[in-house]
Amino acid sequence: MQYKNRFPERSKGVMMMLIKRIMIVWTAGLILCSLTGCGQSTPTGEMVRNQKTAEEQNEMLEVPVGSSQVKNEQQEMKRTFPTLTQLREEVKEEMGDHYWPDISISEEELERKTGITRDMYIEFLAENMETEANMDMMIIIRAKEDYVGTVEQALEDYRLKMIEENGRYPQNLCKVEASRMETIENYICFVQLGADTTIVSNKGKDEIISYCLEENERAVDILEKAILR
Repeated sequence: MQYKNRFPERSKGVMMMLIKRIMIVWTAGLILCSLTGCGQSTPTGEMVRNQKTAEEQNEMLEVPVGSSQVKNEQQEMKRTFPTLTQLREEVKEEMGDHYWPDISISEEELERKTGITRDMYIEFLAENMETEANMDMMIIIRAKEDYVGTVEQALEDYRLKMIEENGRYPQNLCKVEASRMETIENYICFVQLGADTTIVSNKGKDEIISYCLEENERAVDILEKAILR
C-alpha cells in the first residue's frame, strides 16, 4: 500500500525558511558568545586602566618604593659635584702657607708631561711651582669612566720618570717618593706637596719623606671629603 505525501510542496518551503532562520539566529548567538567570553563584558576604557594598573603593580614589585635602589638613584640625581676650583680652594685653605703650587699647567703641558690626552678626561686642574727647582704640585683629573685606569697608569709613569730625573737632588727626590695618588670615584688626585722641608732636612731622608707624606695625606683627606660629601 502506498502512502501519499502529507505535506504539500508549499509546506516544505515554509519549513525550509524556518530552519534557515533558526540556523542564522543560532550562529549569531555563537559569534556573540565568543566575542563577549560568554560572560560580563568589560568596557574598553576600563580594560586599558586595568592593564596600566597591572603594569604599575609589576614595576612596584620589581623595585619597591622604599628600596635602597630607589633611594640611591634619587640621591644620585640630587647630588652635585664640586668644581675643581672649589677642590683646590679647600686644599689651599687646609694647607695654608704649606701649599706652594702657584702656576697652572696648560692642557698641552699636561699632555707633554704625562701623556694624558684631552679625550681621556672631562676636566682637569693642575698646578706646580713656577720654578722647576721645587717639586710641589697638585693634579686633579676628572676622568671619563672608560679612562680611569689609563689616567692612573699615566700619572704613575710620570711619577717614576720624576724619580729617575731627580736622583741627584735628594730634597726633590724625597718629595717625589712621598707623592700620593688617590682615585675617588672618577677623580684621580695626584698630590706632591711638602713646602719647606728644611725644618727636617737635618734628620735624614726618611724623616723628610715622612714629613711630606703627612702633608700629602692632609690634602688627600680634604679632597676625599669634598668629593664624597
